[in-house]
Amino acid sequence: MTKHQQILTFIEDLAIGSKVSVRFIAKELDVSEGTAYRAIKEAEGKGFVRSIPKVGTIRIEGLKERQIEDLTLREVSQIAEGVVVCGFTHLDRSPNKFVIAAMELNTMARYLEAGALCIVGNRRDAQIFALNNHSSLLITGGLEPDEEVVELARKNELVIIQSPYDTFAVTSMINRALYDRLIQKELILVEDIMVEDVSFLTIDATVDDWRKLSQTTDHSRFPVVDKDMTLVGIVSAVDVAGADVKTPIKDLMNASPFLVGRDDPVTHISRIMVWEGWEIAVVADQGKLIGIISLQDVIEAYQQVQKQPQFGETVDNLVLSGFRFVDDAEHLTIEGEITNAMSDDYGSASCGVIVTVMNMAGYISLRKKYRLNAITENFTLYQLQPIAVGTEIVVTAKLLLVAKKHCNIEVEVMANNDLVAKGLMTARIGDKKLVSDTAH
Repeated sequence: MTKHQQILTFIEDLAIGSKVSVRFIAKELDVSEGTAYRAIKEAEGKGFVRSIPKVGTIRIEGLKERQIEDLTLREVSQIAEGVVVCGFTHLDRSPNKFVIAAMELNTMARYLEAGALCIVGNRRDAQIFALNNHSSLLITGGLEPDEEVVELARKNELVIIQSPYDTFAVTSMINRALYDRLIQKELILVEDIMVEDVSFLTIDATVDDWRKLSQTTDHSRFPVVDKDMTLVGIVSAVDVAGADVKTPIKDLMNASPFLVGRDDPVTHISRIMVWEGWEIAVVADQGKLIGIISLQDVIEAYQQVQKQPQFGETVDNLVLSGFRFVDDAEHLTIEGEITNAMSDDYGSASCGVIVTVMNMAGYISLRKKYRLNAITENFTLYQLQPIAVGTEIVVTAKLLLVAKKHCNIEVEVMANNDLVAKGLMTARIGDKKLVSDTAH
């Protein structure tokens, strides 16, 4: 269970009426205030807590068991871009059923029940029938209910929502909202999996200090910090190999470790670690050491994530997951197979997939050779031939020009020794140069 999930469980278990604050959660569960804030906002969205002006955030009753596919009448009105005619104080109710009034009244009686929401057009008889069965109304087509219908709704403490869209459009919009909620993905951040109790060496440590710490912890890589915990480097077994025990660590360490922030998404960080061979990423906040994550931490996190269908993967990662590096001293080259998931309606590789692979090859080549970050500004595809599913392709990125602010990269795709795609990628280089890793 991630820290985020632990906080949500903790909030659910609080007594009704308890005050919930960022500082309280951070202190009770020993998490950062940023993590606590995000969890409280999600708890508010789920209906566990409510923010009340001049009072604060309070644990409330009634929505703890709410299912992910439940929508409140307030959310329904927003989805359908509707106007609430009456029942403003009851908008936090969740309809237990949606009924479309496209049938005779005697047939509707089999489906209507107290707490349902009836989607209806200008059928006045159906509107009154639904209200008499204690069902709220969503009136479509921009039609206004007459005064008798409104009074009946007020008497029965029901809600009437008026939407400008027709019945088909409204039901499609609600279905889409339910679908989006069911497949909602939660982002895993670095701070959710990082190790905060970090073993480290100080700037005045020696190789002998490294050996003692390594024997104590069974680790071989350690961040190096100065007296105020500002990160100055990282040292590994490769760095100290063959060095005298009295040699200062500062003379051997890699002064440019792979730095990440607490709020960086693990999906993005994991891709860099895998493609560029990083085993360790150091977590820093304003230059100060606050944690560390290893490639093993990332793998274990994804093993847990795969058991939870609400978590998802990025398109880039899915496309590139089957590709591997080719030993090429001159250019960046990757190879992989065109799978069914990459195909279009005609059984060939989708143009979008090919461009994604080519663009990522160019991006990775720039990072590996120059440690530069870049944003693609233009990608011109000069040639593209149909590539059948099951074909092994080889993608090669050639750096044509790397200037201070921009670069040009030519990317070729080969299949069975034939050129099947070729493009030119123009990218804008970021202001900061990425760190290098001499230890790997």
